[in-house]
Amino acid sequence: MKFGFVSLGLIGGSIAMSLRDKYPEAKIVAYNRSREPLVQALKGGIINIATSEIDESFVDCDYIFLCAPVQTNISFIKKLKPYLKGKTILTDVGSTKENIHKAVLETIPNVRFIGGHPMAGKEKSSYFNASKELIRDCYYFITPSKAATDIDINGFEELIRSLGCNPITVEPEKHDFIVGAISHVPHMAAYMLVKLVEDEDTPEKYMRVTAAGGFKDITRVASSDPTMWSEICLANRDNLVTLMDEYIDKLKDCRELIADGKTDALYELFKEARDYRNSMIG
Repeated sequence: MKFGFVSLGLIGGSIAMSLRDKYPEAKIVAYNRSREPLVQALKGGIINIATSEIDESFVDCDYIFLCAPVQTNISFIKKLKPYLKGKTILTDVGSTKENIHKAVLETIPNVRFIGGHPMAGKEKSSYFNASKELIRDCYYFITPSKAATDIDINGFEELIRSLGCNPITVEPEKHDFIVGAISHVPHMAAYMLVKLVEDEDTPEKYMRVTAAGGFKDITRVASSDPTMWSEICLANRDNLVTLMDEYIDKLKDCRELIADGKTDALYELFKEARDYRNSMIG
């Protein structure tokens, strides 16, 4: 098989590493804006061909993975158009799906596009933090376009399973609402909690110095790439605003229980949340 990667960062690099491990005879071609990840991937035997342009290197790929930030992925669709022929299936790994499905439909409506989103990551980005273990055992959302056939979808699901991932096939709009709740709002909460501590810290900076495990666990994702998350916020704006309003209401409800000294009600609220959290697989 032949695989193409447009951008070789944390997720793209991890998928490429996993593919090389599972399919050692595969041909893998990669484009990346900066040269260093390509040099490292070539030296490590992860890719066979490195290119600094979207060019004929991508002809005859079985799959091409768009692995840049959301809006950047969309900008690459038109550049890939001349090379998306025959057997090639286009996919992506972006955190939102409705916008890229719309862009594909407007640009190359007949392309066999299957949106993808592995629910894996780190707070530190770049190829140099990638590993084949990163995506192992993760859930992997799949959002097929109407141009993708059942054979295309089944084949992609099999490919994802072969890498140790668990595919979940949903509509693009359902995907965006789900990840808005379990990924996007938590990132906003983490960013704003860090800002709260920064703004309320003592002159001696004791909050920053003494912040321990609990604070660092909750706010770990606030170390994520701000460019990527600015794009995600705008790409999933409607869902994010709705879910953030719900979250703010829940914080207000909790605040009122604390202000009114409602010990029993607080206990029940915390117990219900704890039990649901403990029910989460893994």
